[in-house]
Amino acid sequence: MPTGAAPSEPTMARDYYAVLEVGVGASSVQIRRAYQRLARRYSPDVNLWERDTQSLFEEIVQAYRVLSDPTTRSVYDRQGGQASARQESSPAGVSAAGRRGDDATVAIELSFAQSATGLAANVPVERLSPCEACAATGGRAGAPPTPCQHCGGTGSVWRDTGAVTAEACPACRGEGQRVSEACPECRGRGVCAKRANVPVVIPGGVDTGAQMRVPGEGHAGPFGGPRGDLVVIVRVHEDAAFTRKGDNLYTESVVTIAEAVLGGRVSLRTLEGVAELVVPAGTQSGQVLRMRGRGLPRLAGEGRGDLYVTVRVEIPRGIDARTQELFRELGRLLPRQEVRP
Repeated sequence: MPTGAAPSEPTMARDYYAVLEVGVGASSVQIRRAYQRLARRYSPDVNLWERDTQSLFEEIVQAYRVLSDPTTRSVYDRQGGQASARQESSPAGVSAAGRRGDDATVAIELSFAQSATGLAANVPVERLSPCEACAATGGRAGAPPTPCQHCGGTGSVWRDTGAVTAEACPACRGEGQRVSEACPECRGRGVCAKRANVPVVIPGGVDTGAQMRVPGEGHAGPFGGPRGDLVVIVRVHEDAAFTRKGDNLYTESVVTIAEAVLGGRVSLRTLEGVAELVVPAGTQSGQVLRMRGRGLPRLAGEGRGDLYVTVRVEIPRGIDARTQELFRELGRLLPRQEVRP
């Protein structure tokens, strides 16, 4: 009995806004300029030897064809960027809200001490938020409705998947009519740029370049679509006393000749405050001592790194005659180092 090839699943197309390298709140002028720039760069006429240029160029043309037309862009936004043939979010085939918004990015600067202890802060973010003037519908308040051109005012579109089935029109959400005038505040997109303070928790131990994702605090999607995420990028200022290497810290401590020879305890600044460093007898200048658990918190696990202290023996200057005589006497008592041939 002959068997046919198994039907392949449809591939997910790339996001059209990402193809044109614009955000979901881009204006028609920005979309046109992005298309012109990319079309010149990836045109097959100037990339004769690039195999993937043709398919990439076709993808750019298709993205511009959809996003440059207000009606098709509205359908694309309300469908969340998925083709209607793949939508299964509801019996009508159309999601209740528009497409997901873009991720927003914000940089935050921390002092060295703040990066070590962590903190909770309200971070100011410029992001797209639902338009209050039109309640994210994209239409001017009080404007009379007009028949939907996508479905001809019927509120339904038809799809042939072996059996012809009716679905709610994605452009008008099955209502058969749309607003006739775009909202002047959001230009018909349902979102406006606003400034907000987003609470962000920075864990202790972060370093420059660390990124934290705050779900659902990015740009709002058009027409009531869900928000993207907020990506917080950390920059940590350097500290005059400490050098960081991973979770460990490195610093220096000056001790007197007597403390180096006889040993003792010296006060040392750590992240938690002033602590005592035990200097063993006979410590040499440049010797490194370790204080366990006095470094930075480990982000990937429990515990802390260590603090490594480089000892610098301080040689006194400007000593008086009595002290000079004591050092001469000490020099006669100490054994001399033999010179090796």
